[in-house]
Amino acid sequence: MQIHEQLKIRSISLLFALIGSTFGYFHGVDPNTLKCDPTGQISLLLPHFTNCNKFYMCAHGSEVEFTCPQNTIFDFPVQTCNWPWATKCWLRNGTDDIIEGSGEDEFVPPKEVEIEIKPASTETMMSGRLDCHNLDTASRRVGFKGDCQRYWSCTAGSPHAYYCSDGLFFNEEKQECDFEANSKCIDENIDELHTEFIEYN
Repeated sequence: MQIHEQLKIRSISLLFALIGSTFGYFHGVDPNTLKCDPTGQISLLLPHFTNCNKFYMCAHGSEVEFTCPQNTIFDFPVQTCNWPWATKCWLRNGTDDIIEGSGEDEFVPPKEVEIEIKPASTETMMSGRLDCHNLDTASRRVGFKGDCQRYWSCTAGSPHAYYCSDGLFFNEEKQECDFEANSKCIDENIDELHTEFIEYN
């Protein structure tokens, strides 16, 4: 891709981010009108079709299913998991309205594919050590290196990344999401897609 094309895409992405931060991300946007960018240049989270606690992250143009932390649901307009009292249940329609004879195919929901996200290197993504098979460390939460709004926690014997609600940063000392000033976290720009991979079973 030429430099001019890359600058154009980055400018458009920056414009969307600026508009989103000014108007509250996706308030007033119907999630059924959005799809993952096939080139993978635009980061987007989309609601699940049947479960308020789940959402899809666009990764390399494909939808990858994630689950919100316990007792939270996906808040589409602010693109994060949130308390049920702070948002409504956002779901996408499973079928599109097809005009008879339009030539459009019927909507086929994504297949249930079990995926497991495994870190290429624990040191690369975690700011501290997290051994999910060690009782002393398995109950800890560890900050996500390069993204202060994310953290790692053990679930079913393996590390999983979670997000703090919008505006909160992970505070490793308190082991919870907290205000940025209290978190002592320095946000680094790291491309996390180079530090983890998806393994399809």
